[in-house]
Amino acid sequence: MVATRKFGMKAAVAGLAAMLIGTTGALAGVSTTAVFEPLNDQFSVRWDMEGGGLRRRIVESPTAPGGAALEVSMRRRIDEVWRSRVTVPLVNDIHAGDTVELRVWIRAESPINGLETGNIDLQIVRTSEPYDNIFSENIRPTEEGRYYSVRGVAQADFDADDVVFGANMGYGRQTIQFGSIFINRVESAD
Repeated sequence: MVATRKFGMKAAVAGLAAMLIGTTGALAGVSTTAVFEPLNDQFSVRWDMEGGGLRRRIVESPTAPGGAALEVSMRRRIDEVWRSRVTVPLVNDIHAGDTVELRVWIRAESPINGLETGNIDLQIVRTSEPYDNIFSENIRPTEEGRYYSVRGVAQADFDADDVVFGANMGYGRQTIQFGSIFINRVESAD
């Protein structure tokens, strides 16, 4: 189990450095001719929680970019898995036809019993009617943390104040660590 402590200045500086490097480096599997426009605040990420059964804390995580992660524990399984989730707000609007890419570091500190993995949905979703999304991808993170990347094309306009990144966690009792997150509009440089 990873040792825990308060998120200190050293970890904050290391995290900022990791985010800066992550925004300028090429993404594995993505054409280097792509142009990325940030849709979330990548320098001051605000992680929120919605629903019950969740606890969160900042922990030291030697494998996470910057050496620290947001650790979120789901206490029990719920029928409507989307009712308990972690979210990150967006700061720029998304327009119909935009290609949106999510890249987020995730690790299962305590997988779901019997699965040996975590179980979460990654979404860019509208927070009001009709609750449509740009993408929704189910992932099974392991105890080996890594970046997960998901892309989708917006079928409608999404105002920044009405859309979030959401990680639905209600599939069962599990503890998930979240690290650096990058949500970008992707355009071809050609």
